[in-house]
Amino acid sequence: MRLASVYAAVVLIWSTTPLGIRFSVESLDFIQALAIRMGLSLALCVALLKLFNIKFIISRAALVSYGLGAIAVSGAMLCVYWASQALSSGLVSVMWGLTPLIVSIYGRILLPNATIGLNRLLCMGLAVLGLYIIFSQQVNIGQHMVLALVVLLVGINLQSVSSVLIQKLQAVPGYQPMHPLVQTTGALMLSLPVYGLVWFFFSGPLPEQVSWTSMGAVAYLATFGSVAGFIGYFYLLNNMSADDVSLITLITPVLALLLGTYLANEQLHINTWVGAGIIMLALLVNQQQQVRQAMSLFTKINVKKA
Repeated sequence: MRLASVYAAVVLIWSTTPLGIRFSVESLDFIQALAIRMGLSLALCVALLKLFNIKFIISRAALVSYGLGAIAVSGAMLCVYWASQALSSGLVSVMWGLTPLIVSIYGRILLPNATIGLNRLLCMGLAVLGLYIIFSQQVNIGQHMVLALVVLLVGINLQSVSSVLIQKLQAVPGYQPMHPLVQTTGALMLSLPVYGLVWFFFSGPLPEQVSWTSMGAVAYLATFGSVAGFIGYFYLLNNMSADDVSLITLITPVLALLLGTYLANEQLHINTWVGAGIIMLALLVNQQQQVRQAMSLFTKINVKKA
């Protein structure tokens, strides 16, 4: 029961994160909203380390790991926040769902003995088709939309490279695995100076009036989107297979599209829905084995109840 509750919570958090990002920039610029969020997240992580008496590690290998994590925490998130100014939260979530496919490409390049099967190649082809349909519609709307999609894809690639390089580092003989909370804290510590410099050169003072929507969204993203979501994700990885956990990326885009439509009145063109549907099909094909296993388990549970 606890595992199912955590799984549902992570799905909900990941589904609402793109919408939270959009609400957070209602009265703040994207740099301010992101920097404040990550600052609050770091404070929460440090408090949790002290609360649970978890030792923060300072070593050469740990610093390298923190640096690789900071690629995603700073670089990828800056791209996502910038792109979210022009793109709907649902579309951001659908695009972010491509991460497992992009990770497999970098894994093939950077990890030894990694391969890409025919099924994965088919998924990539479908995903590219979906992206083409979405991009073609955005071209008709405006060049700024195309640029936002490109920047978002850069962020997704930074996230993917970060995760693959961390995985590669963990395979080095003698590497000591760290608590996920320690890894997050270290990555945030190295990212904060980046946010400070970006704020200094590209942003300005806080506005005189900050809306409750922005403040609430930043607080939600710092508490749940960054800290609780991360802890829940690694709790699932410790208690389930990585394949089962990866099903989350199949569920969240659908919920994010619906939430964006009904809570933020986001209007999506039919081509965007078609492209998103094709991308979802690609993700479904990619995870078909895990989907069948989940459906089989669900059927067995229902039979037992009957």
